[in-house]
Amino acid sequence: METDYNVLNSNMPNIMSLNSSDLIEWMRRRKKFLGLTNAKLSELSNVPEGTIDRILSQHYTEFRYSSIQPLMAVLIGLQEKIPAPNPNDSDQNSYYYDTIEGYKLALENKNHQIEEMKTAIEKLTNEVAFLKNAYEDRTKMLQESINHRKWMEKLIDDLRDAK
Repeated sequence: METDYNVLNSNMPNIMSLNSSDLIEWMRRRKKFLGLTNAKLSELSNVPEGTIDRILSQHYTEFRYSSIQPLMAVLIGLQEKIPAPNPNDSDQNSYYYDTIEGYKLALENKNHQIEEMKTAIEKLTNEVAFLKNAYEDRTKMLQESINHRKWMEKLIDDLRDAK
C-alpha cells in the first residue's frame, strides 16, 4: 500500500471507521511517520512497552478499544498524557475510565466530521438550487414552445379559414 504522508500526518477523523487490522496498520505507519520508538510511545501513553510490542505485532488484530485508546491518543497528536487507571480501582471505575476516555477521543474527531457534513450540505444546497433553476428554465422553455405551437396552429387555422 502506497504511503500518503498527508493522510498520515492528519488527525485522521475517520480512524473510528477502520476495521481492526487497518487500524493497527494505521497505528504502525503513524508511529513510523512520527519517528517514535515503542519505548517513547510507552512513555507518552503510559502503556507498557511489552503491550505496545504485542499490539503492533503483525498478528494482533483483536483488541478492546480501551487497550489501544491511549496509543491512538498519542498517535493522533494529543499532547497531554492520559493517566492510567489506578490498579486498586474497582472494575466499574476502570470501565467508566475506559468509556470516558473513548468518548473523549471520539469527540476529538467529531468537529472535523461536522465540518465535512456542513461542506456536503452546502454542496447539496447549491446543487438543489442549480437543479431548481434548470427546472424553472426548462419549464419556461417548454411553455414558450407550447405557446409558439398554439400560435402556429391558430395561424394555420386562420389561413384555412381565409381560403
